[in-house]
Amino acid sequence: MANRSVADSPGRDTRPRAWWFVAAVVMAGTTAAAMWQEVIAAGEVRTRHTGMDFASTTWHAVRGLLAGQDVYTASTRIAGMGVNWPAGEHVPATLTWQAPFAALPLWAGFFAFDFATIAAIWAAVLLLTRPSSPQAFIVAVCCGTFAIFTGAGQWTLLLGQPTGFELLGVAIIVRARRHWIAAAGFLLAASTFQTGVPLALALIVVGAWPIVWRGAVLAAALSVPPVVLGVMAAGGPARYAQAYTMGALGHLTSLPGEPRGLASQPYRIDLGALLHRTGIDSTEMQVAGALLILALAVAFLARLPADLRRLDYPPVLCLVAAVTILGAYHQPYDMLLVAGAVLPLVLLAGDRSVLTLSIFALAGVSAAVASNGPLAAIIDPVCLLAVAVLAALAARPDAARSAMAASGPAPGSVATSALTCAARLP
Repeated sequence: MANRSVADSPGRDTRPRAWWFVAAVVMAGTTAAAMWQEVIAAGEVRTRHTGMDFASTTWHAVRGLLAGQDVYTASTRIAGMGVNWPAGEHVPATLTWQAPFAALPLWAGFFAFDFATIAAIWAAVLLLTRPSSPQAFIVAVCCGTFAIFTGAGQWTLLLGQPTGFELLGVAIIVRARRHWIAAAGFLLAASTFQTGVPLALALIVVGAWPIVWRGAVLAAALSVPPVVLGVMAAGGPARYAQAYTMGALGHLTSLPGEPRGLASQPYRIDLGALLHRTGIDSTEMQVAGALLILALAVAFLARLPADLRRLDYPPVLCLVAAVTILGAYHQPYDMLLVAGAVLPLVLLAGDRSVLTLSIFALAGVSAAVASNGPLAAIIDPVCLLAVAVLAALAARPDAARSAMAASGPAPGSVATSALTCAARLP
Protein backbone atom coordinates (compact mmCIF):
# COMPACT_ATOMS: atom_id res chain seq x y z
CA MET A 1 0.00 0.00 0.00
CA ALA A 2 1.38 3.38 -0.96
CA ASN A 3 2.24 5.72 1.86
CA ARG A 4 -0.09 8.70 2.23
CA SER A 5 1.69 12.05 1.97
CA VAL A 6 1.52 14.60 4.74
CA ALA A 7 -0.44 16.93 2.47
CA ASP A 8 -3.18 14.31 2.17
CA SER A 9 -3.78 14.13 5.92
CA PRO A 10 -7.20 15.47 6.94
CA GLY A 11 -5.78 17.92 9.48
CA ARG A 12 -3.65 19.72 6.89
CA ASP A 13 -6.14 19.51 4.05
CA THR A 14 -9.36 20.79 5.56
CA ARG A 15 -7.97 23.72 7.53
CA PRO A 16 -7.00 25.85 4.50
CA ARG A 17 -10.31 24.96 2.90
CA ALA A 18 -12.11 26.20 6.02
CA TRP A 19 -10.28 29.53 5.84
CA TRP A 20 -11.21 29.95 2.16
CA PHE A 21 -14.81 29.03 2.96
CA VAL A 22 -15.01 31.59 5.76
CA ALA A 23 -13.59 34.28 3.47
CA ALA A 24 -16.08 33.39 0.73
CA VAL A 25 -18.97 33.55 3.20
CA VAL A 26 -17.85 36.97 4.45
CA MET A 27 -17.57 38.29 0.88
CA ALA A 28 -20.97 36.93 -0.12
CA GLY A 29 -22.62 38.14 3.08
CA THR A 30 -21.11 41.61 2.77
CA THR A 31 -22.19 41.92 -0.85
CA ALA A 32 -25.73 40.70 -0.12
CA ALA A 33 -26.12 42.97 2.90
CA ALA A 34 -24.83 46.02 1.04
CA MET A 35 -27.14 45.40 -1.90
CA TRP A 36 -30.11 44.86 0.44
CA GLN A 37 -29.36 48.23 2.04
CA GLU A 38 -29.59 49.87 -1.37
CA VAL A 39 -32.87 48.11 -2.16
CA ILE A 40 -34.32 49.40 1.12
CA ALA A 41 -32.91 52.88 0.49
CA ALA A 42 -34.50 52.97 -2.96
CA GLY A 43 -37.90 53.02 -1.28
CA GLU A 44 -36.87 56.18 0.57
CA VAL A 45 -35.39 57.95 -2.43
CA ARG A 46 -37.11 61.27 -1.79
CA THR A 47 -35.67 61.62 1.70
CA ARG A 48 -32.30 59.94 1.26
CA HIS A 49 -31.38 61.04 -2.28
CA THR A 50 -30.80 57.43 -3.28
CA GLY A 51 -29.29 57.12 -6.74
CA MET A 52 -29.26 60.89 -7.20
CA ASP A 53 -25.79 61.17 -8.75
CA PHE A 54 -26.18 58.04 -10.85
CA ALA A 55 -29.50 59.29 -12.22
CA SER A 56 -28.23 62.73 -13.24
CA THR A 57 -24.58 62.16 -14.14
CA THR A 58 -24.76 58.68 -15.67
CA TRP A 59 -28.26 57.49 -16.55
CA HIS A 60 -29.82 60.73 -17.75
CA ALA A 61 -26.53 62.06 -19.16
CA VAL A 62 -26.16 59.08 -21.51
CA ARG A 63 -29.82 58.91 -22.48
CA GLY A 64 -30.11 62.66 -22.83
CA LEU A 65 -27.15 62.92 -25.18
CA LEU A 66 -28.52 60.10 -27.31
CA ALA A 67 -31.85 61.96 -27.45
CA GLY A 68 -30.16 65.18 -28.58
CA GLN A 69 -30.57 67.05 -25.28
CA ASP A 70 -28.11 69.51 -23.77
CA VAL A 71 -27.64 67.71 -20.46
CA TYR A 72 -25.03 70.11 -19.06
CA THR A 73 -27.02 73.34 -18.76
CA ALA A 74 -30.52 72.51 -17.54
CA SER A 75 -31.90 70.65 -14.56
CA THR A 76 -34.11 67.71 -15.49
CA ARG A 77 -37.10 66.01 -13.91
CA ILE A 78 -36.50 62.27 -13.85
CA ALA A 79 -39.50 60.07 -13.12
CA GLY A 80 -39.21 58.64 -9.62
CA MET A 81 -36.31 60.96 -8.72
CA GLY A 82 -37.68 64.49 -8.90
CA VAL A 83 -35.57 67.35 -10.24
CA ASN A 84 -31.87 66.61 -10.66
CA TRP A 85 -29.21 69.15 -11.48
CA PRO A 86 -27.34 69.15 -14.80
CA ALA A 87 -24.81 66.46 -15.59
CA GLY A 88 -21.18 67.32 -15.12
CA GLU A 89 -18.04 66.67 -13.13
CA HIS A 90 -17.09 63.41 -14.86
CA VAL A 91 -14.64 63.05 -17.73
CA PRO A 92 -16.62 62.48 -21.00
CA ALA A 93 -14.98 59.07 -21.46
CA THR A 94 -16.72 57.94 -18.27
CA LEU A 95 -20.09 58.16 -20.02
CA THR A 96 -18.89 55.68 -22.65
CA TRP A 97 -17.86 52.90 -20.30
CA GLN A 98 -20.88 53.59 -18.07
CA ALA A 99 -23.30 53.47 -21.01
CA PRO A 100 -24.32 49.79 -20.42
CA PHE A 101 -25.77 50.79 -17.04
CA ALA A 102 -27.79 53.56 -18.70
CA ALA A 103 -29.23 51.06 -21.19
CA LEU A 104 -31.22 49.52 -18.33
CA PRO A 105 -34.29 51.04 -16.67
CA LEU A 106 -33.33 53.57 -14.00
CA TRP A 107 -33.50 51.40 -10.89
CA ALA A 108 -32.23 48.25 -12.59
CA GLY A 109 -29.28 50.30 -13.87
CA PHE A 110 -28.66 51.75 -10.41
CA PHE A 111 -28.63 48.33 -8.74
CA ALA A 112 -26.38 46.91 -11.48
CA PHE A 113 -24.05 49.91 -11.05
CA ASP A 114 -23.86 49.37 -7.30
CA PHE A 115 -23.25 45.64 -7.67
CA ALA A 116 -20.44 46.37 -10.13
CA THR A 117 -19.07 48.95 -7.69
CA ILE A 118 -18.95 46.37 -4.90
CA ALA A 119 -17.20 43.91 -7.24
CA ALA A 120 -14.71 46.66 -8.14
CA ILE A 121 -13.96 47.29 -4.46
CA TRP A 122 -13.34 43.58 -3.82
CA ALA A 123 -11.08 43.33 -6.88
CA ALA A 124 -9.15 46.47 -5.88
CA VAL A 125 -8.49 45.37 -2.31
CA LEU A 126 -7.36 41.90 -3.40
CA LEU A 127 -5.12 43.36 -6.11
CA LEU A 128 -3.50 45.74 -3.65
CA THR A 129 -2.96 43.18 -0.89
CA ARG A 130 -2.14 40.16 -3.10
CA PRO A 131 -2.83 37.68 -0.27
CA SER A 132 -0.59 34.62 -0.47
CA SER A 133 -2.27 32.53 2.22
CA PRO A 134 -5.84 31.85 3.38
CA GLN A 135 -5.22 33.87 6.54
CA ALA A 136 -3.95 36.87 4.54
CA PHE A 137 -6.97 36.51 2.24
CA ILE A 138 -9.27 36.78 5.27
CA VAL A 139 -7.47 39.96 6.35
CA ALA A 140 -7.89 41.40 2.85
CA VAL A 141 -11.59 40.47 2.85
CA CYS A 142 -12.02 42.22 6.21
CA CYS A 143 -10.46 45.35 4.66
CA GLY A 144 -12.93 45.11 1.79
CA THR A 145 -15.83 44.69 4.19
CA PHE A 146 -14.68 47.76 6.10
CA ALA A 147 -14.42 49.78 2.88
CA ILE A 148 -17.91 48.78 1.74
CA PHE A 149 -19.71 49.27 5.07
CA THR A 150 -17.98 52.39 6.37
CA GLY A 151 -19.25 55.87 5.64
CA ALA A 152 -17.29 56.35 2.43
CA GLY A 153 -18.56 53.12 0.91
CA GLN A 154 -22.11 53.81 2.03
CA TRP A 155 -22.09 57.25 0.40
CA THR A 156 -20.62 55.86 -2.81
CA LEU A 157 -23.29 53.18 -3.11
CA LEU A 158 -26.18 55.36 -1.96
CA LEU A 159 -25.49 58.16 -4.45
CA GLY A 160 -24.14 56.03 -7.29
CA GLN A 161 -20.69 57.62 -7.51
CA PRO A 162 -17.86 55.97 -9.53
CA THR A 163 -15.39 56.04 -6.61
CA GLY A 164 -15.29 52.23 -6.43
CA PHE A 165 -14.15 52.08 -10.04
CA GLU A 166 -11.56 54.79 -9.32
CA LEU A 167 -10.28 52.60 -6.48
CA LEU A 168 -9.96 49.66 -8.87
CA GLY A 169 -8.13 51.92 -11.31
CA VAL A 170 -5.59 52.87 -8.63
CA ALA A 171 -5.07 49.19 -7.78
CA ILE A 172 -4.47 48.33 -11.45
CA ILE A 173 -1.94 51.17 -11.76
CA VAL A 174 -0.10 49.98 -8.66
CA ARG A 175 0.09 46.33 -9.68
CA ALA A 176 0.07 46.23 -13.51
CA ARG A 177 3.36 45.47 -15.19
CA ARG A 178 2.26 46.39 -18.72
CA HIS A 179 1.78 50.05 -19.56
CA TRP A 180 -1.44 49.64 -21.53
CA ILE A 181 -3.06 47.64 -18.72
CA ALA A 182 -1.99 50.31 -16.26
CA ALA A 183 -3.37 52.91 -18.69
CA ALA A 184 -6.77 51.20 -18.50
CA GLY A 185 -6.48 51.58 -14.72
CA PHE A 186 -5.69 55.27 -15.16
CA LEU A 187 -8.81 55.62 -17.32
CA LEU A 188 -10.92 54.34 -14.41
CA ALA A 189 -9.01 56.29 -11.76
CA ALA A 190 -9.45 59.50 -13.77
CA SER A 191 -13.24 59.16 -13.99
CA THR A 192 -13.42 62.65 -12.50
CA PHE A 193 -11.09 65.56 -13.18
CA GLN A 194 -10.48 66.27 -9.51
CA THR A 195 -9.06 62.78 -9.02
CA GLY A 196 -7.40 62.34 -12.41
CA VAL A 197 -5.35 65.56 -12.54
CA PRO A 198 -3.55 65.20 -9.16
CA LEU A 199 -2.99 61.50 -9.85
CA ALA A 200 -1.51 62.29 -13.27
CA LEU A 201 0.91 64.76 -11.67
CA ALA A 202 2.00 62.14 -9.14
CA LEU A 203 2.50 59.50 -11.84
CA ILE A 204 4.62 61.86 -13.93
CA VAL A 205 6.81 62.67 -10.91
CA VAL A 206 7.34 58.99 -10.07
CA GLY A 207 8.40 58.27 -13.65
CA ALA A 208 5.16 56.76 -14.94
CA TRP A 209 4.67 59.17 -17.84
CA PRO A 210 4.10 56.24 -20.28
CA ILE A 211 1.02 55.29 -18.22
CA VAL A 212 -0.30 58.85 -18.24
CA TRP A 213 -0.06 59.42 -21.97
CA ARG A 214 -1.51 56.01 -22.78
CA GLY A 215 -4.33 56.65 -20.33
CA ALA A 216 -4.92 60.04 -21.94
CA VAL A 217 -5.13 58.37 -25.36
CA LEU A 218 -7.72 55.89 -24.07
CA ALA A 219 -9.70 58.68 -22.41
CA ALA A 220 -9.62 60.78 -25.58
CA ALA A 221 -10.79 57.85 -27.71
CA LEU A 222 -13.69 57.03 -25.38
CA SER A 223 -14.59 60.72 -25.11
CA VAL A 224 -15.32 61.03 -28.83
CA PRO A 225 -18.94 59.68 -28.78
CA PRO A 226 -20.21 61.83 -25.88
CA VAL A 227 -18.37 64.93 -27.14
CA VAL A 228 -19.78 64.56 -30.67
CA LEU A 229 -23.30 64.07 -29.29
CA GLY A 230 -22.81 67.00 -26.92
CA VAL A 231 -21.66 69.32 -29.72
CA MET A 232 -24.68 68.37 -31.82
CA ALA A 233 -27.07 68.92 -28.90
CA ALA A 234 -25.54 72.25 -27.88
CA GLY A 235 -25.47 73.63 -31.43
CA GLY A 236 -21.73 73.94 -31.93
CA PRO A 237 -18.32 73.35 -30.32
CA ALA A 238 -18.18 76.74 -28.60
CA ARG A 239 -21.57 76.33 -26.95
CA TYR A 240 -20.76 72.77 -25.95
CA ALA A 241 -17.46 73.85 -24.41
CA GLN A 242 -19.22 76.57 -22.44
CA ALA A 243 -22.01 74.25 -21.32
CA TYR A 244 -19.64 71.44 -20.37
CA THR A 245 -17.35 73.80 -18.46
CA MET A 246 -20.28 75.14 -16.48
CA GLY A 247 -21.57 71.62 -15.88
CA ALA A 248 -18.18 70.27 -14.83
CA LEU A 249 -17.21 73.27 -12.69
CA GLY A 250 -20.61 74.53 -11.60
CA HIS A 251 -20.58 72.31 -8.51
CA LEU A 252 -17.51 74.24 -7.35
CA THR A 253 -19.57 77.40 -7.03
CA SER A 254 -23.07 76.43 -6.02
CA LEU A 255 -25.83 73.89 -5.83
CA PRO A 256 -29.28 74.70 -7.24
CA GLY A 257 -30.93 77.36 -5.10
CA GLU A 258 -27.81 78.10 -3.03
CA PRO A 259 -25.72 81.28 -3.04
CA ARG A 260 -22.58 81.12 -5.12
CA GLY A 261 -19.22 80.93 -3.39
CA LEU A 262 -16.27 78.59 -3.78
CA ALA A 263 -16.09 75.97 -0.99
CA SER A 264 -19.58 76.85 0.29
CA GLN A 265 -20.96 73.34 -0.11
CA PRO A 266 -21.56 71.85 3.33
CA TYR A 267 -19.95 68.42 2.87
CA ARG A 268 -16.76 69.21 0.99
CA ILE A 269 -13.61 67.75 2.57
CA ASP A 270 -10.83 69.34 0.52
CA LEU A 271 -8.39 71.96 1.76
CA GLY A 272 -10.30 74.87 0.21
CA ALA A 273 -13.41 73.96 2.17
CA LEU A 274 -11.40 73.54 5.38
CA LEU A 275 -9.93 77.03 4.95
CA HIS A 276 -13.42 78.36 4.30
CA ARG A 277 -14.62 76.87 7.60
CA THR A 278 -11.72 78.43 9.49
CA GLY A 279 -12.75 81.88 8.29
CA ILE A 280 -10.55 82.23 5.20
CA ASP A 281 -13.20 83.18 2.64
CA SER A 282 -10.88 84.49 -0.05
CA THR A 283 -11.15 82.30 -3.15
CA GLU A 284 -7.60 83.26 -4.07
CA MET A 285 -6.29 82.10 -0.69
CA GLN A 286 -8.19 78.80 -0.93
CA VAL A 287 -6.86 78.08 -4.41
CA ALA A 288 -3.35 79.11 -3.36
CA GLY A 289 -3.52 76.72 -0.39
CA ALA A 290 -4.51 73.81 -2.62
CA LEU A 291 -1.76 74.61 -5.12
CA LEU A 292 0.77 74.91 -2.32
CA ILE A 293 0.01 71.47 -0.89
CA LEU A 294 0.15 69.97 -4.39
CA ALA A 295 3.49 71.66 -5.03
CA LEU A 296 4.95 70.45 -1.72
CA ALA A 297 3.85 66.88 -2.41
CA VAL A 298 5.28 66.95 -5.94
CA ALA A 299 8.58 68.41 -4.67
CA PHE A 300 8.81 65.74 -1.97
CA LEU A 301 8.14 62.90 -4.41
CA ALA A 302 10.67 64.30 -6.87
CA ARG A 303 13.42 64.25 -4.23
CA LEU A 304 12.82 60.68 -3.06
CA PRO A 305 15.44 58.15 -4.18
CA ALA A 306 14.51 56.40 -7.42
CA ASP A 307 13.92 53.01 -5.75
CA LEU A 308 11.30 54.55 -3.43
CA ARG A 309 9.64 56.76 -6.04
CA ARG A 310 6.86 54.31 -6.89
CA LEU A 311 3.15 54.09 -6.15
CA ASP A 312 3.30 50.63 -4.55
CA TYR A 313 5.58 52.01 -1.82
CA PRO A 314 3.05 52.52 1.04
CA PRO A 315 4.16 56.00 2.22
CA VAL A 316 4.02 57.25 -1.38
CA LEU A 317 0.54 55.83 -1.91
CA CYS A 318 -0.64 57.35 1.38
CA LEU A 319 0.77 60.74 0.42
CA VAL A 320 -0.70 60.66 -3.09
CA ALA A 321 -4.17 59.57 -1.88
CA ALA A 322 -4.30 62.21 0.85
CA VAL A 323 -3.07 65.08 -1.33
CA THR A 324 -5.31 64.07 -4.25
CA ILE A 325 -8.37 64.50 -2.05
CA LEU A 326 -7.08 67.66 -0.36
CA GLY A 327 -5.94 69.41 -3.53
CA ALA A 328 -9.26 69.59 -5.40
CA TYR A 329 -13.02 69.40 -4.89
CA HIS A 330 -13.94 66.19 -3.03
CA GLN A 331 -16.74 64.95 -0.81
CA PRO A 332 -16.86 62.23 1.89
CA TYR A 333 -17.55 59.40 -0.58
CA ASP A 334 -14.05 59.96 -1.99
CA MET A 335 -12.65 58.69 1.32
CA LEU A 336 -13.30 55.24 -0.19
CA LEU A 337 -9.90 55.74 -1.86
CA VAL A 338 -8.35 55.92 1.60
CA ALA A 339 -10.39 53.06 3.04
CA GLY A 340 -9.78 50.78 0.05
CA ALA A 341 -6.24 51.72 -0.95
CA VAL A 342 -4.37 53.12 2.05
CA LEU A 343 -5.70 50.85 4.80
CA PRO A 344 -5.07 47.44 3.15
CA LEU A 345 -1.62 48.29 1.84
CA VAL A 346 -0.47 49.84 5.13
CA LEU A 347 -1.95 46.96 7.14
CA LEU A 348 -0.11 44.30 5.16
CA ALA A 349 3.08 46.26 4.49
CA GLY A 350 4.84 44.61 7.43
CA ASP A 351 5.93 47.91 8.98
CA ARG A 352 4.57 48.29 12.51
CA SER A 353 6.23 51.60 13.34
CA VAL A 354 4.41 54.30 15.27
CA LEU A 355 4.11 56.39 12.11
CA THR A 356 2.57 53.57 10.09
CA LEU A 357 0.12 52.63 12.83
CA SER A 358 -0.83 56.30 13.19
CA ILE A 359 -1.53 56.53 9.46
CA PHE A 360 -3.66 53.40 9.69
CA ALA A 361 -5.64 54.77 12.64
CA LEU A 362 -6.22 58.21 11.10
CA ALA A 363 -7.22 56.74 7.74
CA GLY A 364 -9.64 54.33 9.40
CA VAL A 365 -11.27 57.00 11.54
CA SER A 366 -11.68 59.46 8.67
CA ALA A 367 -13.13 56.81 6.36
CA ALA A 368 -15.51 55.60 9.05
CA VAL A 369 -17.02 59.00 9.87
CA ALA A 370 -17.71 59.85 6.21
CA SER A 371 -21.37 58.89 6.57
CA ASN A 372 -21.81 61.81 8.97
CA GLY A 373 -21.49 64.68 6.53
CA PRO A 374 -21.13 67.63 8.96
CA LEU A 375 -18.66 65.72 11.13
CA ALA A 376 -16.68 64.38 8.16
CA ALA A 377 -16.42 67.89 6.71
CA ILE A 378 -14.11 68.77 9.60
CA ILE A 379 -12.49 65.47 10.57
CA ASP A 380 -11.66 64.19 7.09
CA PRO A 381 -9.49 67.08 5.87
CA VAL A 382 -7.68 67.29 9.22
CA CYS A 383 -6.98 63.55 9.15
CA LEU A 384 -5.86 63.75 5.52
CA LEU A 385 -3.40 66.54 6.35
CA ALA A 386 -2.03 64.41 9.19
CA VAL A 387 -1.78 61.34 6.93
CA ALA A 388 0.15 63.35 4.34
CA VAL A 389 2.62 64.63 6.95
CA LEU A 390 3.06 61.21 8.58
CA ALA A 391 3.55 59.55 5.18
CA ALA A 392 6.33 62.01 4.38
CA LEU A 393 7.95 61.41 7.78
CA ALA A 394 7.66 57.63 7.32
CA ALA A 395 9.48 57.84 4.00
CA ARG A 396 12.44 59.81 5.36
CA PRO A 397 14.25 56.97 7.20
CA ASP A 398 13.97 54.74 4.14
CA ALA A 399 15.15 57.61 1.96
CA ALA A 400 18.18 58.04 4.23
CA ARG A 401 19.07 54.35 4.02
CA SER A 402 18.58 54.38 0.26
CA ALA A 403 20.77 57.46 -0.09
CA MET A 404 23.48 55.90 2.06
CA ALA A 405 23.43 52.72 0.00
CA ALA A 406 23.59 54.71 -3.25
CA SER A 407 26.50 56.84 -2.07
CA GLY A 408 28.51 53.89 -0.79
CA PRO A 409 31.34 54.16 1.76
CA ALA A 410 32.32 57.81 1.72
CA PRO A 411 36.04 58.55 1.65
CA GLY A 412 36.83 60.48 4.76
CA SER A 413 35.18 61.00 8.05
CA VAL A 414 31.87 59.83 9.43
CA ALA A 415 30.71 63.43 9.29
CA THR A 416 31.24 63.48 5.53
CA SER A 417 29.07 60.38 5.18
CA ALA A 418 26.34 61.94 7.28
CA LEU A 419 26.37 65.14 5.22
CA THR A 420 26.20 63.16 1.99
CA CYS A 421 23.22 61.23 3.29
CA ALA A 422 21.45 64.34 4.55
CA ALA A 423 21.90 66.09 1.23
CA ARG A 424 19.88 63.37 -0.47
CA LEU A 425 16.95 63.61 1.89
CA PRO A 426 13.82 65.41 0.72
